[in-house]
Amino acid sequence: MLRKKTATGAYTQIPTPTSSTANNHSGISSRPLIVHDLPPQPHGQGPPRALPRSYTHQIKERRSRSQPVYQDGVDESDDEIATRHISRVDRFSVDSEVGGTSQDSGIRSSTHSNSSATTSTISSQEVPQHMLIAEAVWDHVAMLADELPFATGDIITVLDSTSNSGLWHGICKNRTGWFPASYVRVKNGDYNRLSSSSVSSEEDFPEPMRKLRRKVIEELMETERDYVTLLQNLVQGFIEQCRRRRELFTEERIRKIFGNIEQIALLHCKLLRELEIYFDQENPENSCVANAFLRNSQSFVIYTEYCNNRPVSCAELVTIGKDPQYHQFFEACRLLRGMVKLNLEGFLLTPVQRICRYPLQLWELLKATPPGHLDRMPLEQAHRTMRAVAAAINDAKRRVDAIQKIILWQRNVIGFRGPDLIDNNHRMLISGEMYCRAIMRCVVQWSKTVHVYLFDQSIVLCKKDVLKKSALVFKERMSLQTVNVVDLPDGKDSTTNSNLKNSFKMTGPTREYIFTCPDPATKGLWLETCQNRPRPMPPTNAEKRLALITLTS
Repeated sequence: MLRKKTATGAYTQIPTPTSSTANNHSGISSRPLIVHDLPPQPHGQGPPRALPRSYTHQIKERRSRSQPVYQDGVDESDDEIATRHISRVDRFSVDSEVGGTSQDSGIRSSTHSNSSATTSTISSQEVPQHMLIAEAVWDHVAMLADELPFATGDIITVLDSTSNSGLWHGICKNRTGWFPASYVRVKNGDYNRLSSSSVSSEEDFPEPMRKLRRKVIEELMETERDYVTLLQNLVQGFIEQCRRRRELFTEERIRKIFGNIEQIALLHCKLLRELEIYFDQENPENSCVANAFLRNSQSFVIYTEYCNNRPVSCAELVTIGKDPQYHQFFEACRLLRGMVKLNLEGFLLTPVQRICRYPLQLWELLKATPPGHLDRMPLEQAHRTMRAVAAAINDAKRRVDAIQKIILWQRNVIGFRGPDLIDNNHRMLISGEMYCRAIMRCVVQWSKTVHVYLFDQSIVLCKKDVLKKSALVFKERMSLQTVNVVDLPDGKDSTTNSNLKNSFKMTGPTREYIFTCPDPATKGLWLETCQNRPRPMPPTNAEKRLALITLTS
């Protein structure tokens, strides 16, 4: 009831309009919408996701029955604000405190992406058993770029469930992002064990192991801080200074020297922030740092480009190092940043060394982590992930090296015809000298000893140059996409009317080739290589560019 002052000075009471009356006049009540105002949801229709954004900022969502109790002692009162967690999810608590922006208060699109419109067929056996596996019980629409969309029934691998904001971080259908924990149901039952496990007893976590884990954690944090400092010095102290001296450094030259080190610096600034969040300063041995690596595991692929660019960088530094002006410039940059006495090439080698060191550090940390520790299972996955990252970088480097070998080989062949081999081939599989018979329409066109080179998608025949015995002259080539390889038994061949031994035949659209090997072992090797050749993986434009730049450097 409200009171209104009359002309005589007395107060009279007037009735307060009901919510329905207010809504008829103003459309929406001026008071904040709370959970109790929501209309009841029929069973099976899911949570009220389609609310305007301004309302969702002011709602403290209670844990649903499908959400695990992920932290003991968390107050689930609607009147309490969730504990702060430095991540994307702070946006909700910050917006609710300051009232949000006009853009945030509008209704966001609720259209599903194509990736979330279908049900996942991933089984729990395809995901490491030590990870937390959850099944979606509601459709989740990604309204922000870093949210994870999924449909009911999809399987989600949870990478981080330590946030106190009610949001988890996971992967589904090769996409990673945040999602509400209340939208999923834990499948493998590991979460309760992780939440309740404790290694506080001396028997489970003896003091020597505590000291060792504390030492490894502190070393990991210290080396990561030093590494981020070095990256920032290279970006701010060298690259930015180079961009100010356009007469000395073009953008192409800067790219050759430093590669994508700016992207690496951004990645590790983010990684260090997350490591600092997980780092327990009072008891470092209790820190759970593995999730920081798991959440950024897909970003480490940028090291592939940097490592492949290393030969280009070294060659460019050798070229400009002949000019004293460049040497003085780089030395001045080093002194201004207070860096140790080391040339620029040595500083640029550090990222290659760092990415190879992570698996070793995580392995040392894993050995010092007892089975009941909260960080044990995520650490096992992080160690495998970083090993896979290092292996992928090495594979990419070997792939570029193999492409370079094809380029050099083709350049040395006299009279080579047709498109470049690197257009659809990425490595040479086998080569050797064999006697060959070329047959067309059951007639032998020619027969002679040739050098045969088998690539993953092509076969090239060459002969020796008459004048230069070491040189090769191009003769013929054929795509393996339309070739059928047949093993020929020893004996007389009806087509060529000759005795064959240790031979096999390649049949193409217009020609047949019968190759005779010097011995059965060589024949078996060729047949096995032809049958087990890799699937088509043509070089990408970036790989071609990198291979050509390295050769011309």
